[in-house]
Amino acid sequence: MWRLLMLFSVAVLCLYVPFRTVPAYENKEGTLQMTFFNVGQGDSTLIILPNGKKVLIDGGPPKAGVGLVQKLRAMGITSLDVVVGTHPDFDHIGGLLEVLKDMHVGMVVDSGKKYVTNIYYQYVRLIKKKKIPLMYAKKGQYLTLDPLVEMRVLNNGVQRDENNESSIVLKVSYKHADFLLTGDADIYAENQMMKKKYNLQADVLKVGHHGSYTSTSDAFLDHVHPIYAILSYQKGNPFGHPHQVVMRRLKEHEVGMYETAIHGDIEVETNGYLLQVEDEAPFLLAVDGVK
Repeated sequence: MWRLLMLFSVAVLCLYVPFRTVPAYENKEGTLQMTFFNVGQGDSTLIILPNGKKVLIDGGPPKAGVGLVQKLRAMGITSLDVVVGTHPDFDHIGGLLEVLKDMHVGMVVDSGKKYVTNIYYQYVRLIKKKKIPLMYAKKGQYLTLDPLVEMRVLNNGVQRDENNESSIVLKVSYKHADFLLTGDADIYAENQMMKKKYNLQADVLKVGHHGSYTSTSDAFLDHVHPIYAILSYQKGNPFGHPHQVVMRRLKEHEVGMYETAIHGDIEVETNGYLLQVEDEAPFLLAVDGVK
């Protein structure tokens, strides 16, 4: 009920003070912007930090690469400060091959999980060929790209047998706005993060593993307590993503859902106090400093 009241009050406010007045890809001072790209059966997320630095997390499958580069260029983006490969599955790093070939990349952050596939070989070879600095994510470390934004690694690929267990998980916080980007992290990884007693609360959750039943447990949702969930998948995919048990859990937790297969590219914007998804009325995150 409190969420509905907040939405109503902010909706009234926004009749007088519009929050999004220019396209989301135009960097606006004091705002953090995320775009969850529709890359088919895969993941790709662009973060534009308040200071203008750009972070691309994953690139979808190989066939999405050319289209992803075209989208970035249409947004006026020709270089990326950081590219994150959450784990070596082809539906996450495959599209990064075109990105690495076509764009200037300041640094690659990798999970550290090795994988014997042609896609992974090309990915590593391109990084070496273009002499892009490579950093292996460490659990608990902070990526300092903007003094106003906290980006923390909550999971990585060290000593993990399965690719999904090795997926980088990033918590991104800007003032009162929090995002949890989980890659393909499974329930095992979720349990490990809960045992570590990380602050997992987030306003926006990028649902793990495209909505598979192997991720997004009830206990995890209790810890995250998201307002919105983003699901990235392709309609008619052979895995049946998103699985109904996950959709049911999200509904039971009263989480607003956005799906790339239905909504296309999903834009989220926040000034740290208001958060807007697509063309919805902005959601008030803080009142008098209390979240």
